[in-house]
Amino acid sequence: MIRSGSRVLAVLALAGCLPAFAQDDALARAMRDEMARSMEELRLGDMEKPYFVSYTVRESKEARVTAALGGVVSRSESGGRTLFVEVRAGSPSLDNTNFLTRPQFGSALGMAGLPTPLPLEDDYGELRRKIWLATDIAYKQALDHLAKKRAALENETRVEEVPDFSEAERYRHRDDRPTLEPAAAEIEALARDLSAVFQGMPHIFVSEASATMEGGRLSYLNSEGTEFVRPDSRLSLRVSAGTQAEDGTPLEDAFVIYGKTLSELPGKETLIERARGLAERLSDLREAPLLDRYTGPVLFEGQAAAELVRRVLVPRLLAVKEPVVADPRFSRTARQRANPFLDKLGSRVLPRFLNIANDPTADRHGETPLLGGYAVDDEGVPGRRAAVVQRGILKTLLATRNPAPGVAASTGSRRGGGPAPSNLFVEAQGGLEPGELREELLALADERELEYAIRIRRIGSSSGRIARSRRGGGGPPGSGQGSQIGAVVAYKVFPDGREELIRHAALMGITEGNFRDIVAASEGGSVHTATFRAQGGSPFGFGNFGPGSLVSLVVPDLLFEDVTVRRPPGNIPRPPVVAHPLAAR
Repeated sequence: MIRSGSRVLAVLALAGCLPAFAQDDALARAMRDEMARSMEELRLGDMEKPYFVSYTVRESKEARVTAALGGVVSRSESGGRTLFVEVRAGSPSLDNTNFLTRPQFGSALGMAGLPTPLPLEDDYGELRRKIWLATDIAYKQALDHLAKKRAALENETRVEEVPDFSEAERYRHRDDRPTLEPAAAEIEALARDLSAVFQGMPHIFVSEASATMEGGRLSYLNSEGTEFVRPDSRLSLRVSAGTQAEDGTPLEDAFVIYGKTLSELPGKETLIERARGLAERLSDLREAPLLDRYTGPVLFEGQAAAELVRRVLVPRLLAVKEPVVADPRFSRTARQRANPFLDKLGSRVLPRFLNIANDPTADRHGETPLLGGYAVDDEGVPGRRAAVVQRGILKTLLATRNPAPGVAASTGSRRGGGPAPSNLFVEAQGGLEPGELREELLALADERELEYAIRIRRIGSSSGRIARSRRGGGGPPGSGQGSQIGAVVAYKVFPDGREELIRHAALMGITEGNFRDIVAASEGGSVHTATFRAQGGSPFGFGNFGPGSLVSLVVPDLLFEDVTVRRPPGNIPRPPVVAHPLAAR
């Protein structure tokens, strides 16, 4: 372990023991030299020196294209270097972090925690100047928050004293694989071709295809001597379309594909077929009947099962504790940030036949690549497999170096502003074949004397482009219309095997508690990759920058005993007054 008394010596010793390639890197030298100076000299009067400092620099080049009906709507290319500084004052047992207070808008301290642009040129002097200024602001804010936090705690009796920071072994890692070089022309051609699929389709009101290609590198250094450099590249492709039924019901769907390179994406013909299937699905949904209300067994398959886990269960698998507040008006916000699963460690949160593990070291599931992995997390802690749930019992939570009650050490899960999954495996012991799972679904419906059961293949947002344009926008996650989980592709399943497509439905009131009532799961799981944005240390969203981290979920089909599915509440927007221009052709 790197003890507090040896931190400065550890940093000062870096220059002499690093390999030659790092010595010649202007950015690495600027980070290292300014780190050593800060740890040796940074002190305001007789106030406390920082006991921990870290620098994270993200370098990126990005190409983004959006096309509609075969024509480019927008294109952009950008690049940049961005610095994030973390300064901790006090001690690991009590420091300036895990504290909520009113942001200091309009002051220099209000800039602390925000990303600092760095010059793209390898100008050693200018890089050091920028790092110096950002460190100075972060240090002064750390002192301000530490004083306010101590004052707030003087008026409270601390029932449970959990440290603010945990120790970690010093670690060094460098991955010099070349970063992805954005190919604007290639992704533009792909976006054009996919968007052209919707030409001549009057039943599709809105559609687009967007592609983003980003090559990046992440460099990290902290005052304990930990450092890493790793590539941070990704490619994403999104195809979306929307329409309205005759009564005005908005119907929208999309598919998103991620990869590390263009060669990892499916072939163009496969993608075109998926886009056509999306259009056909929307056409069928326009004619499908509405569902009034249903409460009973529901089978979630494929993407629907994985998305349900990502949205509802995964946030409860993260070690996030309630912060100290300086203003009582923030108390409700602080309680909302705390994870109630901290009180369930050692308790059953899933059926006994289900396990959950997080493994950033995995790279494939069968023949399918897993894109959420990494060698080292964003705090320099090596990635490793963590058994989160075993036989339904919650064993631990995914954690950073910020301890939480019952979770004292990092699991190597820092991604962006806080803990996040990487490659998450939900595994069923004694899983059923697809036919057996359908039989169990119908048997449960028969027990409750229901006319039919429901299976859901895809879930998505319940408030998309059409709904926003008609109603004035969906709310943020966790509020009102914008927080509903919409069943995009769902079917009534009848005892004779017949199935009937449901036009529009929403899952109502589903929480992490519903996962205890899973009665069966399939024997194998399918891979679903999506983004997940870790929550940072501010209730106002500061520190949560960028598109989020990729997470690959391997999830079996899941049969829930009791779920409410119904037509979404609220009024239906009116359909367009004049028909689509192509409708008469």
